[in-house]
Amino acid sequence: MSVFVVLLRAIGPVTHKIMSMTQWREAVAAAGFQAPETYVATGNMVVSGAGSAEAVTDKMNQIVQELGLGAGNRAVVRTSEQIEALYRANPLPEASAERPSEVAAYFFADPKPDFGWIADYPGPERISICREHLVVDYGGRGAGSRLPVIIERKSGVVTARNWNTLRGLVARIAVRTA
Repeated sequence: MSVFVVLLRAIGPVTHKIMSMTQWREAVAAAGFQAPETYVATGNMVVSGAGSAEAVTDKMNQIVQELGLGAGNRAVVRTSEQIEALYRANPLPEASAERPSEVAAYFFADPKPDFGWIADYPGPERISICREHLVVDYGGRGAGSRLPVIIERKSGVVTARNWNTLRGLVARIAVRTA
């Protein structure tokens, strides 16, 4: 059994009326995954199961569609090792320590997103490429930033989690892999 982190895209109050986190956990367990655990109500799950991340992604997308969510609510799946490696790499350590809610890790559906545009991006946000992820320091400007729209338009389907959420997911992985 491997440990996976499942991140659903575009989850919030509107989607909770269609699919609750309890319904999602129950459906994932019924599909044969072990110990599905959601973390906060924004579509984060740590689960154990067999197969590749790609196979888990396909199954998770099938589950959320069967529960009534649309194609825009895609699952992005990472192995526990990928999540832990991103957290350990911590490319913006001062920002993630001082203002973790303003640092976002971006997880792409495509395994090889296009990051060619980043060198020409003028800011003011700081962007770091960490393997197949982006880590962005919004530095207090997150609410007014157009960067999330730019990231998705230029690099593909994506979901983001702040550094606090990433830390919480890593803690839940540690309990399973200890």
